[in-house]
Amino acid sequence: MKLICILALSLLPALSFSQSIVSYHQSPNGGELAYAYEINDKFRPEIRLYPNTLIENLYLKLMLNYDFVKKESFEFYSGLSAFTGIEEDITLVIPVGLNLYPFENKSFGFLMEFSPSFPFDGFGAYFGGSWGIRYKFNKKE
Repeated sequence: MKLICILALSLLPALSFSQSIVSYHQSPNGGELAYAYEINDKFRPEIRLYPNTLIENLYLKLMLNYDFVKKESFEFYSGLSAFTGIEEDITLVIPVGLNLYPFENKSFGFLMEFSPSFPFDGFGAYFGGSWGIRYKFNKKE
C-alpha cells in the first residue's frame, strides 16, 4: 500500500490534466514531498509524504488548503490537516503559508509555512514550520 502511495505521488502530476502541483517542504524535522490538486481558484487538497523515513515508518499528511489571497505572484493560504504515523496518534494541523512566484515563469515558486499542531492524545500543541520549492503543471493561462 505504501509503495502504491509513493508511485501515485510520483506519477499523478505527469498523468493529470488538471492544475497539479508538486512541492518539497524542508524543516528542522526533515523534508516532505507533496502533491496538490487545485479544485478551483481557492481550494487545494494535498497529500504529503516524509521521504527521509524508512518505508515501514512512512508518515502521511492529508491537507485541505484554502487560498485567502491569490495574486499572480503570491498566494496566502491556510487550511486543515490530519497527520498520522504508524506508531503515532492522529494530529490536527492548521497550516498557514505563503507561496511566492517571483519569476516570469509563474509555474515555479517558493513556499513558507507555519504549522501549529494539536495531537489528539492530549499532550499539548507544538509548532513547526517549513520552506521549500513548488512547481505547477498545466498552468492555466
